[in-house]
Amino acid sequence: MVSGGVIRDNGQYIREKASMDFQAVTDELKTWTKARVMPGFSVALLTGKTVQTAVSGEAQWFPQPAPLQPHMLYDVASLTKVIGTTTVFLQAWDQGLVSPDMPLHRFLPDFPHTTTFRQALTHTSGLEGYIPHRNALPAPALKQALMTQLTVTEEVDRQVVYRDVNLLLVGWALEQVYHQPIQTLITRQVIQPLALPQATFQPDSQQCVPTTYSPAVGLRQGVVHDPKSAILGKHSGAAGLFASLADLVTFTEYFFGNRQSASWPAHAADLTQDWTKHHLGRSLGWDLRRDGQGRLWLYHTGYTGTFWLIQPDDQLALVILTNRVHPQPNPAFLAKRDALIARFLSDFKTMPAV
Repeated sequence: MVSGGVIRDNGQYIREKASMDFQAVTDELKTWTKARVMPGFSVALLTGKTVQTAVSGEAQWFPQPAPLQPHMLYDVASLTKVIGTTTVFLQAWDQGLVSPDMPLHRFLPDFPHTTTFRQALTHTSGLEGYIPHRNALPAPALKQALMTQLTVTEEVDRQVVYRDVNLLLVGWALEQVYHQPIQTLITRQVIQPLALPQATFQPDSQQCVPTTYSPAVGLRQGVVHDPKSAILGKHSGAAGLFASLADLVTFTEYFFGNRQSASWPAHAADLTQDWTKHHLGRSLGWDLRRDGQGRLWLYHTGYTGTFWLIQPDDQLALVILTNRVHPQPNPAFLAKRDALIARFLSDFKTMPAV
């Protein structure tokens, strides 16, 4: 967003004396680092073909401080779901290999429920359950338990309950469609053809912003933070991707149409709508938020401290990457993040067409 009043080409809205312009967003984030909510941040604001970026703070505090560099990779956690797994699903849909209302058990015969891709991608599957010693299981046992030991509650289609297992199941179904591990699919069908400059599932640890630290375990750097994804490895479509700010900016520019690729799914144009049965405010893979004008934005967060807003039609986006889990997860970050997003979106006001 640019402060001082900007009329978009369609003449439908204006951001008048915006309180959350790029400098204001950056200044707000700096107060978080000063309060030790997280060591540092990378931020980008996209308006059409204009990209403003800033990097501030440190990469880590422990065991000793280290500076945050502009091209460092973040463990983007659940942003893997939308950059990767959701995009591969949309590609498969383009190719006529899957559709939103196709049941997962068509590809996963051990999965006993009628859950559809739509229900899993919108987190309205109603799947829940407890798996004893989950984080101690080897990958095959964990996958089998998640596939067979969950139940479907009465909340199916009636309530959004965000669970990693939904996108794990979608990823496993896509593995059966393409006969490759989901992380291989994401690399070959998304990262490489879209020319994301640094995104990878196998990073150089020295190029990564660390996550947790404890004297007993040491510094976690270049290794996925999410326990399930650490076990499942290349078979996790829920987390595991490491990416830079430039990667997310590049990906966003495909939504805007400022970049083109035959690998960019045509069905990405269908994401800015509610895909739940009872209008619960979720798209396929993405969450949805409304701004002060009532327009829908794509939104997603990652546990490690990442979050991302995109309004494809009017070419607006905000990308913020942090490592709020360093040295340990900081819950104070969550309320600050939610308040910033609410303020940012409310800044848009409907104005008379010009």
